[in-house]
Amino acid sequence: MTTEPRPTVLVVDDDEDLLAVLRDVIAEEGYRVLTAPSGETALDMLRSGEDPCMILLDLKMPGMDGHEFRRRQLAEPAFAAIPVVGFTGLSNGQQVAHQLALGSCLSKPVNLHHLLETVAHYCSDPDHIDLPRSSATG
Repeated sequence: MTTEPRPTVLVVDDDEDLLAVLRDVIAEEGYRVLTAPSGETALDMLRSGEDPCMILLDLKMPGMDGHEFRRRQLAEPAFAAIPVVGFTGLSNGQQVAHQLALGSCLSKPVNLHHLLETVAHYCSDPDHIDLPRSSATG
């Protein structure tokens, strides 16, 4: 008996404590959660073949920030179509989301109920799952 693979969410943030909380909360809802402490690590994960249904991206990180991550993600056709939801403590989050062509932007501190609704929107709603991004066989 085979089971369907769980949808994967990639969470990118430099705050290890927040990564742990988000990983646990999202995993509790039945998703597979990958975490990356930087944009560089997240890109490496995508290049290694990970195919998340969405990326939750901190927009303000040292090194490669959310803007640079998004620029590089969009430049790589293999994973340019993966939806990205930003999250930030900045007051102009929705404006930044529009500039970066993000699905949406959540405010910090993150409202967990709103976060889980957003994850479900991108990962559970068949109208928002783009198949195939890679191969649909398996």
